[in-house]
Amino acid sequence: MHGARTPIKAVVDTNLFISGMILKRGRPFALLEAWRARWFILLIGDQQRDELAAVLQRAKLRERYDLPPEDVALLLRLVDAAAVRVPLSRRLPVSVRDAKDEMILASALGGQAGYLVTGDSDLLILRNNPHLGDLKIVTVAEFLAVLATMRPPQR
Repeated sequence: MHGARTPIKAVVDTNLFISGMILKRGRPFALLEAWRARWFILLIGDQQRDELAAVLQRAKLRERYDLPPEDVALLLRLVDAAAVRVPLSRRLPVSVRDAKDEMILASALGGQAGYLVTGDSDLLILRNNPHLGDLKIVTVAEFLAVLATMRPPQR
């Protein structure tokens, strides 16, 4: 368990950002709100930052989900200002079923994250792999439960 002096560092899979932006409710949204409240330190690699911007700026996505361009711009500015940019791990100690997920795992390992938060089964299947050291690969629900034990009760 992390003490009050040890901030939690996490990489959040891109699809969770997208879900949180689109739905404005539910666990992915709660995850974004927890990050905005600085309950954890978001780690992000340059490739993931570029992917996030590219996906969020797709006109088709913005129109389908009524996602205002100013909301997208605000999130990207916040990522640029508050997330910690990390190098990608040069070599992954495990193979990933989907090559698109390699950059997410490489960011978590390169940034020495405590957690990789994802809903992707191609990454979740790697949880508890001894080759990943102390990295915990968790779902949003599991990560929110960890955060709930760390922050002071709200009143």
